Amino acid sequence: MKEVRATLESQLGHAACPAEDTEDMFWLRETDDYGSKVALGNALARQYRFRDAASAYREALEIRDDEPMTWIRLGGAELTLFRFEPAREAFHQCLDRGGGKKSIAYHMGFWHYLRGDYPGAADWFRKCLPCGDEMKIAVIYWHTLSCVRGGQASELLPQYSPEMQVGHHTAYAAAVSVFCGEKNVETVQRQGLEDPEDLNASITLYGLTAWLEGQGRNAEAAALRKQLLKRDSAWPCLSYLAAWHDEHRKNNNENSIEEEAK
Repeated sequence: MKEVRATLESQLGHAACPAEDTEDMFWLRETDDYGSKVALGNALARQYRFRDAASAYREALEIRDDEPMTWIRLGGAELTLFRFEPAREAFHQCLDRGGGKKSIAYHMGFWHYLRGDYPGAADWFRKCLPCGDEMKIAVIYWHTLSCVRGGQASELLPQYSPEMQVGHHTAYAAAVSVFCGEKNVETVQRQGLEDPEDLNASITLYGLTAWLEGQGRNAEAAALRKQLLKRDSAWPCLSYLAAWHDEHRKNNNENSIEEEAK
């Protein structure tokens, strides 16, 4: 039986959350040790219950605050909720506890991207390298999107090759292939719209909205984004979150988005 997960509206809005505690989560709530609090946060995050997950991680950190990964988990949950300042503070706490910059680079790249600081985002995404091809294709994707929006050329884009061993990250490669001129946007867009997996569709189609914007085809980008936003079963995916944020930023300022997520 498929596990029920929290909806975007329940985490970023005021809708009731359809997901409930499992038996394992019930017993984790009955214990007060650090490991159980972290495990509860991880279980809640798997259900997309990021508000509750952030609370569980904070409770864990009240017991013990010296583990960098717990700060990263907290920062990731807060960033998913567009709580920008708590997220940044958590990532900085990770560094203060001995975590390396590379461990937070992807998160901080996305943090700057959402804030509209595209040169800053590109700098952070570069800090993810070197890495394996599966991660590298995601880095090239986000670095390229940052550069397109920042009006600069992506020095990482030439590092893409169809021979890269991207594993299950084929959706990133599909979008990047359009930026490279390897494939045309119409073909990749059709494939993205027809993809049965919302996660893959979100990644590919969001990349194409950025490409269309870079070509001055803003109306097409806006229409494609609306189609993308209907594919919400994997809403915590960074590409879906970025599309949602883009859509809401047109009519709201950053503060109102953060207030809505509280």
